[in-house]
Amino acid sequence: MTDRNPLRGEVALRLGGQDFILRPSFAALAESEALAGCGLVALARRFLDGSYRLNDVVAVLVPALKAAQGVPVADVGELVLDRGLLAVAPACAALLAAALAPEGDIPNPL
Repeated sequence: MTDRNPLRGEVALRLGGQDFILRPSFAALAESEALAGCGLVALARRFLDGSYRLNDVVAVLVPALKAAQGVPVADVGELVLDRGLLAVAPACAALLAAALAPEGDIPNPL
């Protein structure tokens, strides 16, 4: 797997037999908010309290995987189910946490 850069908030994920590095870019996060129908803090809360849904996981992953070659966006939901929702959700939570507190010294608003 390509080395991830934790200082950039990058998160590693294996999906569909491929390794990916997810980065919390502005465009990806803005699209995640639109897909989830809520802001990043509310979305992160869902992952923290365990009330996230399959749609929330897909809302985080689709924008992050769009630039990755070999991952048809339409297949992301099925790839998540193949890997297991509980196996993929931690990567989504880590990506959101990196976006909300990139330096780790910002008080947790959740």
